[in-house]
Amino acid sequence: MRVLDRSRRGFLTFFCSLALIAGPSVFVANAQGTTAPASPTAQTPKPAAKPQTATTSAPAVKPQVAAVGQKPTTPPKTEKIKEPVSAKGCKPEPGKPYFVEFRSRTAASYGHTFVFHGRLGGGNRFASFKVAGLHPKGDDPSTYIQGHWAPVAAETGVSYGDLDEQFLTARFCVVLSEAEYNKAAAHIRHLQATTKTWHAPTYNCNSFAADIAKHMGLDTPNPNAYLPETFIKRLADDNRGKRNASGAASGFSFSQWGSQPAR
Repeated sequence: MRVLDRSRRGFLTFFCSLALIAGPSVFVANAQGTTAPASPTAQTPKPAAKPQTATTSAPAVKPQVAAVGQKPTTPPKTEKIKEPVSAKGCKPEPGKPYFVEFRSRTAASYGHTFVFHGRLGGGNRFASFKVAGLHPKGDDPSTYIQGHWAPVAAETGVSYGDLDEQFLTARFCVVLSEAEYNKAAAHIRHLQATTKTWHAPTYNCNSFAADIAKHMGLDTPNPNAYLPETFIKRLADDNRGKRNASGAASGFSFSQWGSQPAR
């Protein structure tokens, strides 16, 4: 684990202070990208449309940022996806038609980390894919706010914004053989079945992705030390050109996208 420099440590201290002291007035939306009143006792907006699955092109909700402590005056808009998901972050390799891609995106709070996994197709497309990511359950903003004090019920699938790449901030792709992918996918399914809570200070979306990366043999930065975009970029930097204990090159192939902004 790296020792944080003073500026980053100061930022995290300031951020945590806001979460613990300012409370509901600071956080205006959850990691799923929905916008809601700042107070948990205020009226919540009507839930948005059901999130898109990996095989459809249903509308996604565009994350909207409100000023700290300011109540939104209009409910969030539901819009069609502007930039459909693509495989341009994954570089195909002979004998490695499968992938696990670690991603981050913007949200109305401080962003979200999630994982795409499946089989690569042609023309910068996925032949098939699934989405895994940890986030508070439901659309009630008070659940998200409460999750900064105590663990709250969680979901581990797709969330609003995951399927629209206009919100993507970083990506890091690992291409795999069928055997490697089957092992990784089994672990992802296990995490999804057994992870029941989300807690911002201890086990969050970064932590969930880090557990997947560790199982794949990747070096992982401290998930609680970075915001999602920086976490993904550090994950990429820590593993590009990685070698195993015997000194041979790792069996994984890493995309060059991970350490760069998504757009």
